[in-house]
Amino acid sequence: METKMQTSHNVEIERSPEANFKKTLNIIGAFIFAGLALTSVTNHMPAKYLKEYLLFIGGSALIYYFLLNIFFIGGTWRKVFYGSLMLLGIGSLIMAIYLFMYSSH
Repeated sequence: METKMQTSHNVEIERSPEANFKKTLNIIGAFIFAGLALTSVTNHMPAKYLKEYLLFIGGSALIYYFLLNIFFIGGTWRKVFYGSLMLLGIGSLIMAIYLFMYSSH
């Protein structure tokens, strides 16, 4: 009966710069949205606006993390990412113009 000796190998797992960048953007997003949520605690806000404010923060966080993750999938998902950004940008401009034109002075 023979014993097989195996030597151990040190395996170093290297993270790609893209993975480090994704982690950094996730942390930055957490600070941004946690800071926005903390604003509702530190500054007095009428109760009727609090629910909408928290829904805005939650919706913004969902969009941010969704777009962040589809960007890092790569391939055709990057096209989806850029298309979504263009739609959000155009929608924001249209909404700004609409609110400017129909706001009561």
